[in-house]
Amino acid sequence: MITCTHQKLIFKHMVELPHCECVFCSTQEEGTGRSRIYLIFKERQKAYHRNGLKGNWEEVTDMEEHANIWEGFEQAIMERKIPSFIASTPSLAF
Repeated sequence: MITCTHQKLIFKHMVELPHCECVFCSTQEEGTGRSRIYLIFKERQKAYHRNGLKGNWEEVTDMEEHANIWEGFEQAIMERKIPSFIASTPSLAF
């Protein structure tokens, strides 16, 4: 039997991607130190984590993990203590 415990996430960096309406976040699990990256879609209230073994993004469907991500995300935005950036696309001149 495999047990899955959800560690508190410490948000390290955030990059807002306005053209995709999402935020790319790097995090670290407080207890294990394990790094994780997420794509968070604020308007749709969805989060995806990167599966490095499969090379794809997977939606976070576990309700406890989802709540843990959103709690850390909202706290990081409110505290404004981590590096945060907004990615912009250069305007194309013809």
